[in-house]
Amino acid sequence: MLLRESPARLRLFFDMQTASSEQGLIDFLLQPESYPESPSRIVHYQTHISRVFVGDKRAYKIKKPVNFGFLDFTTLAKRYFYCKEEVLLNSRLADDTYLGVIPIYRKGEHYSFRPLKDSVVAEYAVKMKRIPEDKVLNNLIEEGELLHDRLVRTGEIIARFHLNAPIYKSGPYGGVGTVRTNTEENFEQIAPYRDVIIDEASYARLASYTRDFIRDNHECFAARKKRGFVREVHGDLHSKHICLTKPPIIFDCIEFNKRFRISDVLEDIAFLLMDLEYQGRFDLARAVSHAYFSSFPDAASPDVLRFYKIYRAVVRGKIEGFTADALQHDEEGRRAAVRRAKDYYGLARHYVDDHGDIFNPVVFMGVSGSGKSAIANGLFPDEGVVIRSDEIRKEIAGLSVNRHVYVDYGEDIYGPGMTETTYRIITERAVSLAKKGKRVVADATFLTSLHRLRFFEDCLRETLNPFFVYCLADEETLRERVLQRMKDNTDISDGHIAVLERQLQTMEEPRELPSFRVMKVNTRDKPEIIRGVLKSFL
Repeated sequence: MLLRESPARLRLFFDMQTASSEQGLIDFLLQPESYPESPSRIVHYQTHISRVFVGDKRAYKIKKPVNFGFLDFTTLAKRYFYCKEEVLLNSRLADDTYLGVIPIYRKGEHYSFRPLKDSVVAEYAVKMKRIPEDKVLNNLIEEGELLHDRLVRTGEIIARFHLNAPIYKSGPYGGVGTVRTNTEENFEQIAPYRDVIIDEASYARLASYTRDFIRDNHECFAARKKRGFVREVHGDLHSKHICLTKPPIIFDCIEFNKRFRISDVLEDIAFLLMDLEYQGRFDLARAVSHAYFSSFPDAASPDVLRFYKIYRAVVRGKIEGFTADALQHDEEGRRAAVRRAKDYYGLARHYVDDHGDIFNPVVFMGVSGSGKSAIANGLFPDEGVVIRSDEIRKEIAGLSVNRHVYVDYGEDIYGPGMTETTYRIITERAVSLAKKGKRVVADATFLTSLHRLRFFEDCLRETLNPFFVYCLADEETLRERVLQRMKDNTDISDGHIAVLERQLQTMEEPRELPSFRVMKVNTRDKPEIIRGVLKSFL
């Protein structure tokens, strides 16, 4: 959800203690026997404004009695009203997922979903069908699923929703004044984080781009509103709110403030496109974009769309900065929030400075048997150069590339010194060839953050635009591939089962790299299919 509260106010929320009466309600909702469905267990999630209690087949959501300025849930009547709004508004894209608003009764210290004699309504809950987590888009992206066809369908659904949404040609919403207010509020609120989370140069660059764009496109914003592109849309359209069932479910829209829900349709779709690209899925962003604008071509404006993607990335960076502030007693959580904030600001800067630049070089990384070499070979058959670690290593050792050296992990030509030299040469050659205009593919395990970060930083130092494809497969598939490769003896790799086992133990997740530069790919699909997906944006 889109937040615009101050850092102090967000910190205040996280410091609030749960009132004893609210705790009694929470205790009631945590008990499976409290529910009419008698679930086997209850899982509790919360945000700064709501709590969700998830059973086997149903979920119940209550609103916290909070006031952040942009929303006010402080009275039971207000919470009831916004529960009804939530059900009504989400019925637009989630159809029968939202089942209604359910009263929760209290008599003394006892709560119930059924009215008791002399009981009163203590709270209201939105009752929902349980969303299958294994089909939620961001979870599928994390698993490296391709998803192209399903995202095409999603783009079409969003376009149809926008085409039929109520139009706001007058009033305060969606005009250039609102845009300027929102963007200036962003830069005012993130100013204290300069040289802490966002570097001074990026802050200045993003602020100047934003202000210049609004100044130079004042008439464009006004014309878009006059033409009917400001509509009552979703307002919080990202991958955690899309479930790829058949048909897809798009849920959890903004119900509590029209200002966040009424905007240019491009701001709404830009949030999803930015979110997909933040997760390294430029392929899915292109699939959604093509489907959306094929269905709603009149809404297209590449420059305005880019503006809103930058705006949404800055908002998300701001929120993660606030979150980091609130986690001062959770160092691991704080560092993760800072990392996410930096990645969002990095993506915004990428949109400003690298817009339209091709990704080059491209790294294929992953453990033995992950399929990286099968995909890397043939990605750019006519213009590309593939730099493969197996070849470099044997070149250094003076061995034929076809001679196998099956040794223990970290031994012989796979010792630390040889590995360090191999990755240094891979990096030097990739940078040198890319600077000369060659399309470069680097194919190596890149197991450690040290080697990945050195490659990344050397590329940036030479103003290159690197991208990393992180190849994944389940362990059974990895072992089968390694054994089959050894049996066939048609590949130069020296990886064997014992080496694979050590790689799985030592592989470091690529968290040191900007998230938008890393695409996770589950390689269960055929290499030619995966190459086709990659070619859609590389």
